[in-house]
Amino acid sequence: MASPLRIGHISDLHLRQHLAGTSAVAARRSRDMAALFTEALQAMRAAAVSVVVVTGDLIDHPDEPQDTPEILRNGAQDLRLVGQALAGLACPWIVLPGNHDHAELFQHEFGVHSRELDVHGVRLLAFHDWDRPMLTPAAEEEQIPQNVPRRVGAERRRFESILADPDPRPQVHLQHYVIAPRCDEGWPHTYLDGEMLRDALVADGRARLSLSGHFHPGVDSFSRGEVGSGTATWFCVAPAFCQTPHSFLLHDLALDGSLVTTRVDLRPTMERSL
Repeated sequence: MASPLRIGHISDLHLRQHLAGTSAVAARRSRDMAALFTEALQAMRAAAVSVVVVTGDLIDHPDEPQDTPEILRNGAQDLRLVGQALAGLACPWIVLPGNHDHAELFQHEFGVHSRELDVHGVRLLAFHDWDRPMLTPAAEEEQIPQNVPRRVGAERRRFESILADPDPRPQVHLQHYVIAPRCDEGWPHTYLDGEMLRDALVADGRARLSLSGHFHPGVDSFSRGEVGSGTATWFCVAPAFCQTPHSFLLHDLALDGSLVTTRVDLRPTMERSL
């Protein structure tokens, strides 16, 4: 790591601007997101972040049994709106899909954008996992529900390849779903194989930080391994930006692998009862 790294981390916008209506969950302020996201990016710029990461659920795509041409057109415009806001940044940025994003539309809008960045000598790696992947015969036999996130197929092979290669750079892993801790109360937010992913990252020694979204209350940063040794792995889950007080995180990752995470609330006193 050539110099300390400051990461602006935001997640779960559930934005609707061109898409009609709002999220089925009233606390998610979908129609306020375009303006608030722009405000959050301005605040990150003022905080001199090195890179901005958005860990999924950019928009709140309707859960329709069949997408109509209008829904697809409006969903694409909303994803484009997010991309245009990010394109105005002076720093690098990386974005990945969540379970409320439309897979094909996301690929069309962001497929050419990098899934790996080098920032200050740190390797940022984004994984595009889903909670409804193609089931293997073994998974079907085990009757694993479709809404349980798993790292399978090409993303599992990519994960294993990254940990097997000799590249010495420290790593930051990005995904929508939770690797650690297990947050499955009321809904399966954590990977089915979360403990395996966690242990592999900690054992590798280069994975300094793992950032997720999906679990709307968020989880404060915590470490596994020896902090200050340069080999500890930190895990953090961002709170949902769509809900008051509309928070994002600043992660300051130091040369020795220590981490300071600061939560920034855009609306610290407004409508906190939501």
